[in-house]
Amino acid sequence: MEPHRVLVLNRSFEPLRVCDVRRAIVLLFTGRAERVEDTADLMRSPSIAIFVPSVIRLQRFIRRPLNHTLSFNKKNILKRDWYTCNYCGRNSGERMTIDHVIPRSLGGKTIWENVVSACRSCNTRKGSRTPQQAGMRLLRKPVKPISALYLTILAQSARHLHVWEKYLPAKAVRSLKGNGNSQEVYTCNGDVQSPLSLS
Repeated sequence: MEPHRVLVLNRSFEPLRVCDVRRAIVLLFTGRAERVEDTADLMRSPSIAIFVPSVIRLQRFIRRPLNHTLSFNKKNILKRDWYTCNYCGRNSGERMTIDHVIPRSLGGKTIWENVVSACRSCNTRKGSRTPQQAGMRLLRKPVKPISALYLTILAQSARHLHVWEKYLPAKAVRSLKGNGNSQEVYTCNGDVQSPLSLS
């Protein structure tokens, strides 16, 4: 079972980071943070039982650096896609590969909007074809994450997104919710690669 993660908000309710439950409990009991949202799970000790927090807010404002460098690399592609195959939904963790939606042989570029995580089986099945040519469909449209900070937060939010989404920018949440029902496919017309909706 995936361990609980806790979203930490700045005093201004701006997302700062994600921490483990132990760190969140320490912040709460020392008065450095307050509860915002709890899960339905209980933590018990010999003397008390408390609900496991899902979102906490710091009592003082933390100034953070303005720029968070966001590198384009396999690790960040896998983080963005929750280490999940963007074709079949299988989670293979660190063993995932990356796939060019529009293959490089057809003019596809190595950019955020054209690279997705894929399991080895789907990557092999798709080969050097577009998803449409291979009879496959993307679960989520690939987009560039807003920032390194939100990429890190969202990479750990798969289990908590329904609670955390109200504290995250709408653009960041939309990029994760996917469009599995839109029957979106990609075509390649010369130098133009564009997603087309069939619905």
